[in-house]
Amino acid sequence: MTKIVTLGEVLLRLNAPSYERLKETGMFERFIGGAEVNVSVALSQFGHEVSLVSALPPNDVGENALAFLRKNQVDVSKVKSVEGRMGIYFVEEGYGSRPSKVTYDRSYSSFTNLTAEDFDWEEIFEGCSLFYVSGITPALSPVAKAITLEACKEAERNGITVCFDCNYRSKLWSQSEAKEAFEEIFPYVDICFAGMKDFEYTLGYGDSPSTDRERLRYYYEKASERYGISVFACTDRHVMDGQQHRLQGFLYKDGSLHETSPHTFKVLDRIGGGDSFASGVIHGNLKNYDIQEILEFGLGASILKHTVKGDHFSFTEADVTDLVQSQTVDVAR
Repeated sequence: MTKIVTLGEVLLRLNAPSYERLKETGMFERFIGGAEVNVSVALSQFGHEVSLVSALPPNDVGENALAFLRKNQVDVSKVKSVEGRMGIYFVEEGYGSRPSKVTYDRSYSSFTNLTAEDFDWEEIFEGCSLFYVSGITPALSPVAKAITLEACKEAERNGITVCFDCNYRSKLWSQSEAKEAFEEIFPYVDICFAGMKDFEYTLGYGDSPSTDRERLRYYYEKASERYGISVFACTDRHVMDGQQHRLQGFLYKDGSLHETSPHTFKVLDRIGGGDSFASGVIHGNLKNYDIQEILEFGLGASILKHTVKGDHFSFTEADVTDLVQSQTVDVAR
């Protein structure tokens, strides 16, 4: 069992049911989420020991979130009780040609009330083999950005594999702010989840080959040379409509770009699909799968997540393997 540490905010998601508009709904479905929470839950499902570093308010709402994390075998001993509130985001699910819509309400949360003095990284990283954080965390505040950078530095100093998912969110910060932060973080990263849009729109890469595949390989090669990142991965998504997507996985390692075949599937809930892909790739690396197996497992995890409601991944390693090996099976008997 590998010990993994994640750093990020626990969020309360309130979902307008049955594709209703946010401004018209009279009730909400409730889920617990957040990028690092989703990755924590997925990796715990795959059999790893996962500890989440976060903060929650000392009230019943915070206790409810802690109960969710414990139920999903995530270690909450590093989740601090801090005055504030739980960050919320509201979701209006798209239908047909109408896209989904997210509205954030997460200012002054317990997590953003944390300070650098709240963290003893030597104690947090004791026995840890892998550290995961996404670009959402440094986007939350200047202090959260400083905490993220210090965590990555400390992990690197201790020989811990650092995984970073760019996860750019335009509603949290600007492209220039993200670019500045990512360029500070990248030198400490071993495994990076970044796609074409991250390189072209956030990081400002250009002057590249014409085909999509060759552009992606070119970007990965340049970033690998500049920052020493050993592994890059991403998915490429084509949305036919709100309920049908096509997804393909890519992984760059040792100078070569590998890919899966594109898979078209029905979507019940898209949120958390990228986190599940990242979790699958991380798990495949930890289990020393070959490159193609890592990619297929990551894509399979993402596809499965799209079939259930809520942010978190609720399947096992065997579930993902069964899907990858029997894509055409209709009913398991």
